[in-house]
Amino acid sequence: MLFATMTDHENSLVYAQTIQNGLLPKARHFKKFFKDYFVYYKPQDKIGGDFYWLTQKEDTLYFALADCTGHGVSGAMLSVLGISLLNYVIQKNFDKVGDYLTELDKKWLETFNNELHDSRFNNDWLEITLISFNTKTREFQYASGGGEFAIHQNDVITIHKGNSYPIGGWQIEENRLFNTFNLTLEYDAKLYFFSDGIKHQFDSTNQKKFSRKRLLDILKQQHKEMNHQQEFLEFIFDSWKGVNHQTDDISIIGLKL
Repeated sequence: MLFATMTDHENSLVYAQTIQNGLLPKARHFKKFFKDYFVYYKPQDKIGGDFYWLTQKEDTLYFALADCTGHGVSGAMLSVLGISLLNYVIQKNFDKVGDYLTELDKKWLETFNNELHDSRFNNDWLEITLISFNTKTREFQYASGGGEFAIHQNDVITIHKGNSYPIGGWQIEENRLFNTFNLTLEYDAKLYFFSDGIKHQFDSTNQKKFSRKRLLDILKQQHKEMNHQQEFLEFIFDSWKGVNHQTDDISIIGLKL
């Protein structure tokens, strides 16, 4: 049997992987809400700190991609916390997605501000991009805490950022708020969300990082269906990495609206 050849630690990782994957949106959810999509999700050590999240409230879709501190077991535990808190704050009736991140930040800080955890040394955080899209009015909003994403429309690909500070971590600001940005999306606009993992991967000679520019150049040239884009990205990444160890969790998600 497979498990008989594994160590207890490997068994635990495989079981944790099953749990973490069970918390992520399924293919049927993406197919229900988007014209086309792909999910390229590859944790460094079976489980990791990257996660993506999707829900709907009436006519509005909400999607988020986040990257928590670290990877492996510690990162995965933070990702579970992030998913749980998103499920909690989304129940509130805010008009702006930035207000959801502000509330998420408060709840995140409260979690670590307890007598079992010295908040003076707390630097647990997550970088996140949260979007909303009204399927009837096509109103599009986004907010970001340390994250970024790309929009490809009219043969142009552009990067969009929000606030530079993440959710949690050391807070310098007296009152930390997250801004909301409104954009106009053309029909069949393609959105690409990604964590830092692929940008920081060294090539097979350990001389160059993959870089955001390289990623955007690849995405800009893609006019195929989303699943073919995913296959091409995986091929490019594996070729770039070569025999090197993967240095971080990899998450790239493409959505066509």
